[in-house]
Amino acid sequence: MTESWSIENLGGDAHWALVGGNGSGKTCFARELRDSSPERNIQVVSFEEEQALLEREIYEDDSEWLNKVDTGRTMRELIEEHRVAEVSMEDLIEQLQLEQCIDTGFRLLSTGERRRLMLARAIAQLPDALILDGPYDGVDVDTVSRIETCIDTIAHKVPTLLITQRLSQINERITHVFCLDQWKIVFQGAKEEVLGNPAVKQLFSGDFSQSKLPSSLPQTNEYEGSAEQPIVDLCKVSVGYHNKPILADLDWKIYPGQQWRVSGPNGCGKSTLVSVISGDHPQCYSNELYLFGKRRGTGESIWEVKHFIGIMSTALHQQYRVTVTAETVLLSGFFDTIGVYRPVTPEQRVIAQEWLKFLRLDRLKLIHFQKLSFGQQRMLLIARALIKRPRLLILDEPCQGLDPVNRALVLQLMRTIVERGMAQIIYISHEQEDKVEFLTHELTFVASPENAAAGKAPYTIEKTLLS
Repeated sequence: MTESWSIENLGGDAHWALVGGNGSGKTCFARELRDSSPERNIQVVSFEEEQALLEREIYEDDSEWLNKVDTGRTMRELIEEHRVAEVSMEDLIEQLQLEQCIDTGFRLLSTGERRRLMLARAIAQLPDALILDGPYDGVDVDTVSRIETCIDTIAHKVPTLLITQRLSQINERITHVFCLDQWKIVFQGAKEEVLGNPAVKQLFSGDFSQSKLPSSLPQTNEYEGSAEQPIVDLCKVSVGYHNKPILADLDWKIYPGQQWRVSGPNGCGKSTLVSVISGDHPQCYSNELYLFGKRRGTGESIWEVKHFIGIMSTALHQQYRVTVTAETVLLSGFFDTIGVYRPVTPEQRVIAQEWLKFLRLDRLKLIHFQKLSFGQQRMLLIARALIKRPRLLILDEPCQGLDPVNRALVLQLMRTIVERGMAQIIYISHEQEDKVEFLTHELTFVASPENAAAGKAPYTIEKTLLS
């Protein structure tokens, strides 16, 4: 067992990657690497750095003083904030394909656009070393290729450390790998040697085919529909921001028994579609939309809307900023709130303990949510969406940031839910390697340059029956 590794290992002909499962200590290790060399300009690209930037933008929100919603500093302004003269803004825009979003406010950026922003912001500071923690998470296939090319180019000029929980993200450029497990370096060396080690392979494998789902409260006010009545019915729904159309005349019906995948490039409107269905988007009330046979905006409360829906999304992840324990995050799923503000029954607390044990997080139940790793937070929020046994389950990039073991667990959960008819699923993901054979239909956003040039919604919608 090797116990040490330092930033001095970077450089020369060695290109390193750090691998480890969720909760193994990768992000803390990256922070310690940076903080241990304060005299050097070491930039870290990570979800935590992105979240810190979001916190700053929220703190400086001037919406109440303006006659409009403050969408935050633009991507251009955020990159320029610390850019050194030697780095060309035009080159960054071209390398990372930022043309369409460079003047968009931070809070309007998609997950993938924010990932590109954080990378561009780090490169613009001409770092002495660059630590990239999950740079491909939440990014569409085409953009992954563009980011990978950009990183490969930078890596020949700036020492770069790639941190990932997925072995499939280690490309040909990487020559050396070290592995963390339970906050300790357990293997390091040449890539082929480490990745070929049976013990390393064991860390990244898991079989959950026999997993037993935790119990859950029985449904109350069970929705009773018919095979002919869709549970979701969008009738010519149109949504836009600041005269920029996102969705245009979208018709979409989800009938009982259907499981839908929603796909498309970053920034196409997938997350907007989710927020319209969940009732979190203000423009949902100006459109004709039916959920479980009832038209939205006919006097129902937001809690009645959410009663049958369980949702896990990047937007929810970023909004969950209250200082509460892992157990409280799970319990909040019973009430569709961020935090718990109502009495919790003994039965609900028992169910939360079952979920924590199922996720192998029971020993962390009293740890504050923000102190958990990104992957552990993600798993908790997925369980939060499931805990009340919703009729409709909306999962927006649920496997983002998860290691192979937890990815397998989440997908097996979805498979079991579909097989037992426990819920219908809307599954939004860029990932091609995840086995999602339980899905029956796909809604795809397809780029339409003609529409964009005419000032219309830049994507059309295609619906497909999956084999």
